[in-house]
Amino acid sequence: MDRTEQQQQRDRFGLRKMGKRLLYVLFAVIVFFIVKKKFLTPPEVSVVRVEQRNVPAEVEGSGVVTVDRLARVGAKIPGRIERVFVDQGDFVHQGQLIAELENTDILRDLERAQARLAAAYAAEQASRAAVAERVATRWQTKRAWGREKYLVAAGAVSQEEADGYDERYRVAASAVNAAEADVRAAEREVQAAKADVKFEEFNLSETRVFTYLSGVVTDLPKRPGDAVVPGEPVVTIADPSITMVDAYVDQRFSGKIRAGQPATVVLRGRANDPIPGSVFRISPQADPTTEEMTVEVQFPLPAQELELGQWADVYIRVSEAKDALAVPASAVMQAGAERMILVVGADNRVRPVIVESLASSPRLPIIAVKAVKGELKRGDWVITKPMGIELHEKVRIASASSGE
Repeated sequence: MDRTEQQQQRDRFGLRKMGKRLLYVLFAVIVFFIVKKKFLTPPEVSVVRVEQRNVPAEVEGSGVVTVDRLARVGAKIPGRIERVFVDQGDFVHQGQLIAELENTDILRDLERAQARLAAAYAAEQASRAAVAERVATRWQTKRAWGREKYLVAAGAVSQEEADGYDERYRVAASAVNAAEADVRAAEREVQAAKADVKFEEFNLSETRVFTYLSGVVTDLPKRPGDAVVPGEPVVTIADPSITMVDAYVDQRFSGKIRAGQPATVVLRGRANDPIPGSVFRISPQADPTTEEMTVEVQFPLPAQELELGQWADVYIRVSEAKDALAVPASAVMQAGAERMILVVGADNRVRPVIVESLASSPRLPIIAVKAVKGELKRGDWVITKPMGIELHEKVRIASASSGE
């Protein structure tokens, strides 16, 4: 190996050695900055000032939109639908005709009943005419018999002839009684025929389906041509005057919820449009499986926006903390059986404060608290995300705000 090659090898070795040294230096610098950042520089925190304000205590529930009065209107007789006069979304009024059933057979039965009634009326008139005729005959035979009795007493006619007149009178009287019985039978036939006519007229009226409730048509399960049985719904009508949510609420809050309490309803898809409402009714029947109770929360909703079965969230205001200290909900952390927040003092050191919750709402980012151990006052800085922060350590405030 000549001197040139030896020199090149020494140069390459020197470069590799210098590169290793540079790597060591770079590694040492990185370790230094990591250690400084981790152990020598106070951690950065975001803080917010403690406010003094009213904080509502709300209970959350969810359920579906319904109404207090919901009618499934159907026919009272079996048949087949001929016409439907309403459509989904229509507003109908009480007593309005909404559908008709086929009535051909019933009309035919009605015509037969009317014909029978007409025949019964004719038979009754004929019976009354027969009675009038036989009454006249009875009167004539009675008069003749009376004359014969006088003549027998005078000896002008024989007793046998007088007895013949008496017999004719008795026959005429019996004929009157029989005719009057025929009239009574004809009257009963007329009454029976009238009842048949009324029955068929009633059946004809039952082919017309009317609503007994004013409201919005929400469902049309039957269409023209469909067969129906008594009680089967033809239309479903919802009265929008009392719209509400059947909300399912944890049973733990049963003692706090009462009818009339204010509430807020948030319909799915309308998170930015909360609707004020109130507790309408509390169901006396709870679900032992889910450990929930049903709370009916009423709220105003235009009839054209009604969607039965739409999911909604409700927030029932059960109380309110007046002039309470309010901190972000994220600032409160669980410390065993206690709740704690971390306050940054004037020296930038962290001090813990054990607090008790006074009021909160699932839809609000703040919570009302009261200091149980330690000092907390309006204007104090609290750490918004205290997890990972050591007690009494020094911190650096990265961002600060005055609260919600």
